[in-house]
Amino acid sequence: MKTEIKTKRLTLCPMSDAEIEALIERTPSDELRAAYGEMLSGGKSDPENRVWYAPWSMVLKDAQEYVGDLGFKGPVKKHAVEIGYGVLPEYEGQGYTTEAVQAMTQWAFQQKDVVFVEAETDPENKASQRVLEKCGFVPDRTTGGGRPAFCAGEPAFQPGIHLYAVWYRHRYARWTDVRPDGLGLGARHQSRFVGRRAARQCRKEKT
Repeated sequence: MKTEIKTKRLTLCPMSDAEIEALIERTPSDELRAAYGEMLSGGKSDPENRVWYAPWSMVLKDAQEYVGDLGFKGPVKKHAVEIGYGVLPEYEGQGYTTEAVQAMTQWAFQQKDVVFVEAETDPENKASQRVLEKCGFVPDRTTGGGRPAFCAGEPAFQPGIHLYAVWYRHRYARWTDVRPDGLGLGARHQSRFVGRRAARQCRKEKT
């Protein structure tokens, strides 16, 4: 069955190997060609997780015009996936990237074991950072290269608390106990707590 996401104006679909090869041929940037090449080889070596490697085309539903692509940088690791995206210059400033990233993020959270969706941008790329913020991402950390990293998670709200809970998407399981010191989360997750204290909230998901 073909994987496809439809938004108000766009159709998002994983590219075939032939489409990725054609994309590599027409891409002028050496860096992007290398990235697309890694996506292609990743999908071929791990076909079961191909959807997490392949770039997804962004196509206007009405005009059937290609406007850009987006995708993930490999399958789920430690309950997180990283998203990347790009739109052709002539389609910038029309909200297509925001629309696509919102839909892809929602799709990712519906997949098994995905708790966080992460993204990394250049410090000077304010437009990309605004896209992420509009899509519900919050600044998470700065990488070693000075590039800001953002993270999105389905939030659990209580008065005075803004908490991104770990393991909340586990199917057939309840909310886990979250400790104020972040014990058991690992250093990379501890900065995702915003507020004076963490909370304990347990509820069973509907099955």
